[in-house]
Amino acid sequence: MRAGDAARPPSRSVLIRLLIVTALIAASGCSAYGAPSASDAEAGLPSADEAADRYRSLDTVSATVTTVQERNDDGTVTTVTRKRKRIEPWAYHERVLAVNRTDGARGPLVAEGGFVIANGSTLTFYDPASDRLNRISVRGGNGSAESPYPRLVGAARSGRSVTHPTLTPGVSPLPAVPVEGDSERNGSTPYREGNVTVTYAGTETIDGRQTYRLELTPVSPEMSLRSQTLWLDTQYLYPLKRHTKFDAHGDSYEYTITHRDVVFNPTFDAGTFRLDPDEVPNGTDRARFSNYDSRAAMAAAVELPVPALSASTEFEFDSASYRSTDPEFATIRYERPGSDGELRLFVFGTTRESTAGTPVQIGEYEARRTRTNGTTAITWTTDEHTFRVSGHVDNATLSRVARSVVETL
Repeated sequence: MRAGDAARPPSRSVLIRLLIVTALIAASGCSAYGAPSASDAEAGLPSADEAADRYRSLDTVSATVTTVQERNDDGTVTTVTRKRKRIEPWAYHERVLAVNRTDGARGPLVAEGGFVIANGSTLTFYDPASDRLNRISVRGGNGSAESPYPRLVGAARSGRSVTHPTLTPGVSPLPAVPVEGDSERNGSTPYREGNVTVTYAGTETIDGRQTYRLELTPVSPEMSLRSQTLWLDTQYLYPLKRHTKFDAHGDSYEYTITHRDVVFNPTFDAGTFRLDPDEVPNGTDRARFSNYDSRAAMAAAVELPVPALSASTEFEFDSASYRSTDPEFATIRYERPGSDGELRLFVFGTTRESTAGTPVQIGEYEARRTRTNGTTAITWTTDEHTFRVSGHVDNATLSRVARSVVETL
């Protein structure tokens, strides 16, 4: 979904690439001829102070947003939403007006008639297709005090590389159910960030407004980002259009997001960014997604067992999340310092017997080792729960980690 306007899975995170947040993720006017030089960028773009002042003058935005998403050349999904957004403190409200998809394309996280509401603490979305209301805790407050857009303008003027910005601050990724053969790959090959160079490519007209066209190029081929172009409104430095290509979790994505009928600094009702209970039909299924900054915090908040890795493993805690239903499960993500090594520990609230894979002995449990899309996983079942560790590591390391989990049960 794209429950916001990010074109990459956010780390402070979400929708939700995901959305979390990626499924709610065109026409431009006349382009400037030729690629402007560095001196052209200095002449055509505002100074750093002026850019910051222009963006600070923007408080709210409303627009009709069209998102065209393509994944792995498997068809496209076009979503049209009506969006109301507050810049600071960060919040937005999107209602899905229309969804069209070609054969083979996955449906959006929120279907036509649904909505997404986000504020400084919670992201809530209702999907009419599943008749489910989802609530996701938001970590990281309201985002960075420094807007990424003036910073990108400054990078275009100076010619220096800059960290690729998180364009939807505060939204944590939606926990994905780790199913063999499909969602399992979502636990591997994480989105890799890094620096980008920014090139000023002149001005263009988007929906009747003048924009600066900025082209972002990754400095390292190891980054997930492949390319990104932003069209920033010249008055407020707000992106009226964005085209992004990136790879993550074993998949390739392409997004084009276009704003139309834009109104800057409109006045919104006080309850715009809060859930109105009357918007949710009676009997709707409700699910809760929570994120935690430590294993201990999650262990204290949920009824599922939340084991720890023993001190002998070389992995360190990174993040934790919990999903309350369908199915209930907890996830802890670990990283190996100084490398791309990553592990995830899943704890399910039910037993999930399987005969797939190779039998391996993990402590007192007969487990199963499987390999899907480059990810190795070891799964075992106790009387009431199912445990799984998975990652891009060798079999010996994964078995050692699994045994360390069993030792703490």
